[in-house]
Amino acid sequence: MCKVFAIYPTDKKDSTKFLNKINTFLCKNLGADWHCYKIKFSDEDHQRCLNSAQSSAAKFIIFMGHGRGDKLLGSFNKKAEDFISNDALSEELFYKNEKFIHEQNIDFFKNKILFCFSCNSNENKSKSLSRIAIQKGVKSFIGFGDMPTDYIAGRPFPLKAIETYKCILTRVIKNGLYIAIKKEYTIDEFIRLLKILVTKEMQSILFTSSKYRHKKVLLQELYKFKTNIKVYGNRYERLV
Repeated sequence: MCKVFAIYPTDKKDSTKFLNKINTFLCKNLGADWHCYKIKFSDEDHQRCLNSAQSSAAKFIIFMGHGRGDKLLGSFNKKAEDFISNDALSEELFYKNEKFIHEQNIDFFKNKILFCFSCNSNENKSKSLSRIAIQKGVKSFIGFGDMPTDYIAGRPFPLKAIETYKCILTRVIKNGLYIAIKKEYTIDEFIRLLKILVTKEMQSILFTSSKYRHKKVLLQELYKFKTNIKVYGNRYERLV
């Protein structure tokens, strides 16, 4: 019987591929306590995932993928951005789910803890998923701010710095989750641990003269990462 149920949409554009390191690490080190549902390219499998999460004995649900303030996105196939006819949209090759978890189905996670490792899931507005989740019975909702894990031309965050940033986030999240689950931390203790781990990474960057390039921008983004972690609902609920 698993203690943690992870939801991992498939992204053939590879922009969330780095998150699989979290899954493989926790699968190896937590064994049966960890279950990861990798969603296929169909509406039916997205629904099966929701049903499985709802019926799971695990109270702690982790979402690892793309998101916005009002919704979490599902699986995207590599050709989903191509121009195609409406008739082809149902084909797996062109599949994309742009509205997977939202205000109308967030109640599938009633009485659960929802850890949304996705961009802008920390948003605090009347229509934000975080607020609606609590209103609809989710015990606790953990959200994050913008995480620049994709290169965007014109943004002062070069590709090499982004790769380092992703490695650091992966290390922080997988180690933080492992410790928190093994020690049965509360949400508050877990978030404090994540912030400590980020601070240690920042210290390593700051005091290492040659290992890291683009120190300033890395430190800025890591600082924003840890300060933008938000908890809604009961922050003293135990994770498992």
